[in-house]
Amino acid sequence: CPHGIGTQIAVFPSLACRPRRTLHSKIATDIMPCLLVPCGRCSARVPAAPGIPANPMMEISEGSSGSSDSDASSSAVSEPETQQACRKFNFRTAALAVRASNRLAFRGGAAEEDQPANDSEVGGEVAPRRHATKRTSLVEQLRRHTQRLTLKRVTQTLGTSRDEQVRGLMDLLMPGMPLGELSDFAKAYGDEAFCARLLRKYPDNAAKCAEKLKQALLWREQNRVLLTTRKCPQAGDYRVIGADLAQRPVLYMCMRNQLLPLGQCVDFMVVAMLRAIDNMPAGVETATHIWDLHGMMIRLNWNPAPLVAILKMAEGYFAERMHQVIIVDMPRMAAFLKDAVWPLVPDKTKEKVKFMTADEVQTHVGQHCPTDVAGRIRGSMQQNRDSSVSLEERKRSWMCVDAQGELAPAFA
Repeated sequence: CPHGIGTQIAVFPSLACRPRRTLHSKIATDIMPCLLVPCGRCSARVPAAPGIPANPMMEISEGSSGSSDSDASSSAVSEPETQQACRKFNFRTAALAVRASNRLAFRGGAAEEDQPANDSEVGGEVAPRRHATKRTSLVEQLRRHTQRLTLKRVTQTLGTSRDEQVRGLMDLLMPGMPLGELSDFAKAYGDEAFCARLLRKYPDNAAKCAEKLKQALLWREQNRVLLTTRKCPQAGDYRVIGADLAQRPVLYMCMRNQLLPLGQCVDFMVVAMLRAIDNMPAGVETATHIWDLHGMMIRLNWNPAPLVAILKMAEGYFAERMHQVIIVDMPRMAAFLKDAVWPLVPDKTKEKVKFMTADEVQTHVGQHCPTDVAGRIRGSMQQNRDSSVSLEERKRSWMCVDAQGELAPAFA
């Protein structure tokens, strides 16, 4: 009904302040029946819920010739009949009905702003709407819930084979699907390769893969400038120092060279991982990370929240991009960071994290890396442990391998 906009506006202000735990039942018993009784100009198919006018349009519309007839017919309905009518529709039907009416509400709201009522004008200026903020908040909550509901429903229909599941995840980005409203920049990342990595990360769990796909694309949209420009403050020496015998990029950093607090290092680490992806040849999708914690400064790393953010990126946007994380010489005073983050790490990721001493790492890289790359890693570790070498001298020696495989200054 084209008059359903008024019905929604009449009901929403009374629900804007209700707690989230009571919002679902309130939708099923109040909003949905009212949506099916749009106004007095239409035939009443379902009576209004108890405590809400049978014709909410009467409260905000200018009135019509058929309003009194509809009001009289709705008032004759008994309360048991109303409850039976409400039980005919489950929450999903109500939520989808609200979602459809939300779109009409936004269009109608824009039209009403262009044509303000005479009684709302004071001195030539339009008075602000009293419940605009509350109504917008409720509409946003309903929009998010219906999107999650539809996403779950769609993923339940995915096939059993890997190819069918990959195609099913990619279909979520099509127009009219749950993720179809995202920008082209965000959806460009949801290709076949990324969907296949998600399915390897979370096998036999298509619903979780779809949720991770949504989170990754939203994160990509929020960090669009960083991903396109790759410009951020230099926070340390995190760089691609070479590749192992399997052609997987190897990244190295030492906490003695940390220049900014950990919270300001997240973007810097994202750019380093993007450069490692650029260096991956065909058939290679993972990289090895060496985190040398020698010289770690607790005053710059007391907050574990950035580590949680990095973990979420590794489990979502950079899913299945990690071959191994080698943590070198972790100090005892940094144990609280591990205790805070380790319970959140999935078991599959824990298997990829190795704690080693400096001597063990030098032996490890000698076995898994070419001679030149192993020598470069050993030289950096020895230099970072030499108290006679200043920070400026260390900066001049920071080298990285670019996408062409050439050795170049890391931060020119």
